[in-house]
Amino acid sequence: MVKPAQILLSVIFFFSSVVLPAQEKQLSTKSKKAVRYFKEAETAYRRQEWENAVNALQKALKTDKSFTEAWLMLGDAYSELKENEEAVEAYENAVRMAGESFPRVFYFLGRLNFEEGNYTEAVPYFEKLLASGSATESLKTLGKAGLKRSLFAQSAVENPVGPRPLNLSDSINTENDEFINFVNETGNQLVLTRKYKGNSQDGQSRLFTEGFFRSERKDSAWVKPEVLPLGWQEGLNLGGMSLSVDGREMFFTGCEWPSGMGSCDLYLSRRLGTAWQPPVGLGPAVNSRRWDSQPVISADGKQLLFTSKRAGGKGGADIWMSLKLPDGKWSPPVNLGDSINTPGDETAPFLHADGKTLYFSSTGWTGLGGYDLFVSRKDEAGRWSAAENLGHPVNSKFDEANIFVSLDGSRAWISSNREGGLGGFDIFTFPLDKMAKPDKVLFVKGVVVDAESKIPLAAKIELTNLLNNRVDDSTTSDRFTGEFLMVLHPGTLYAFNITKKAYLFYSETFNLKEADSILNFERRFELLPVRKGKQLVLKNIFFDFNSAELKPASKTELGKLLELMHENPEMRLQIAGHTDSIGGRVYNQKLSEERAFAVYRYLISNGVDASRLEHRGFGDTRPLTSNDTESGRQQNRRTEIKVL
Repeated sequence: MVKPAQILLSVIFFFSSVVLPAQEKQLSTKSKKAVRYFKEAETAYRRQEWENAVNALQKALKTDKSFTEAWLMLGDAYSELKENEEAVEAYENAVRMAGESFPRVFYFLGRLNFEEGNYTEAVPYFEKLLASGSATESLKTLGKAGLKRSLFAQSAVENPVGPRPLNLSDSINTENDEFINFVNETGNQLVLTRKYKGNSQDGQSRLFTEGFFRSERKDSAWVKPEVLPLGWQEGLNLGGMSLSVDGREMFFTGCEWPSGMGSCDLYLSRRLGTAWQPPVGLGPAVNSRRWDSQPVISADGKQLLFTSKRAGGKGGADIWMSLKLPDGKWSPPVNLGDSINTPGDETAPFLHADGKTLYFSSTGWTGLGGYDLFVSRKDEAGRWSAAENLGHPVNSKFDEANIFVSLDGSRAWISSNREGGLGGFDIFTFPLDKMAKPDKVLFVKGVVVDAESKIPLAAKIELTNLLNNRVDDSTTSDRFTGEFLMVLHPGTLYAFNITKKAYLFYSETFNLKEADSILNFERRFELLPVRKGKQLVLKNIFFDFNSAELKPASKTELGKLLELMHENPEMRLQIAGHTDSIGGRVYNQKLSEERAFAVYRYLISNGVDASRLEHRGFGDTRPLTSNDTESGRQQNRRTEIKVL
């Protein structure tokens, strides 16, 4: 992974740290033999032959141990070889020989100690650099940034947040790179990307090849992952994948595809039953001529976040967002701004199902290593808060590449090349600390079937917020399995409806105003065919206490009823009103008749012929359950329809 300021460091490494002089008399050694080895090392260094440079410099220093420039170049060469401990030793020897004559060495010593996780040791080197009278302003700017990061990392290690992430298991992780993509709502199914070196997957000549895998947890252990069967991926380079919250839509990155617009583009594949359909590109509004990757979709399917190096960003890779338009197309993306993006790289966005908690990986924000994980939250006005580091031990001196947070917000999975892995990037897991948790969400999950044949149905499912009569979310159940899953937000009163032509719609109310005591909804939903004698309780028809006036929240259900009448022009309905047993029988009878008439009147006023409707009140004579409890009385207070 690219380290912060590495591009700038590549400019100042050798030629600035050693400043090779034009004449030998400017070198600190008098030994011609040492100078000869030094020039040999210089040639090797220019050719990026780091090991040859090290060998020549060791010979020069064996001849003259006080050869300052040789120690400096040796530190540079070891740095290029990522042998940080040896580089630190070489630079420290240079400091002992030359004192503060080369202030940039303090920067290198601070940076190398930081990379090794020796944050406390890094601090004094950056402080010495900033105190140096001969350091340039540009070098001091780097020193200030290094000191800030070191002090932050030192504090983070001294004040850990939560337990240390644990390697998921050797059933999941291998010597290859593994990246977490998805964990289902119950935490027993997992999807990951495995990155191979070379052409191990499809016979193509590539430096790396990525494949998608899935695993299940059985008896508290993850089984060996199997390849996710796609059927259309042969010969195609793909990766950077995420799944929708219900696991039925796959957004991913395709690189160098014949249909692509740039080096890497974004694609979508939908699952029907168990088969993933051929992918489609997300179009020119989203894809650019530059690198576009790592898409993630919001739980309601209305927001697409992704990483891009397109023009107009803050620098490097940035996180962008597109909105789904009414016609199903995507809006031109907007940059998420300075609260998220920096001149460094921001990658791997993950938007939790709460719709407002964003996690991502970055090199630009202050952290403990190369890529760290951060969180930002969106307020009611749509503004993102400044990125907040997830702290130690979630972040380390190594790279934390991406994160997935469970639907209930209790647990997270990350991909990291930290110690304790089996090779490269591995998947680790840990319980999420309070500071990093998203808002609470619930879900409704089920299977839609024909009530008589039990055959799965592809039906439209809608969640309407009854506090404002707006549709918050809609989906369609799988036509082969009938399955669906939708996210619910606490504090909301929902109308839940399932509709399909030739069937009576399903009606339910989800009252999440006191969600602490409410569990997720999981059930089988059976739709009744439109046929004589079939009955349906309209659970989202509301009246005030002792009133027959329809409340505004009834609008959604009444709309569904109108739809049903228009789709079935030969159908006649009886509208029936029922009450509980509180109050006198005569009063209850009258109230039930008036409430049934209110629905009847609404339908007629909206174009339904009166000859197709009947209205009756039954008072408290037909209870569904006992009136001895409030919940029972609530069930008995109802409006029903019956196909005549």
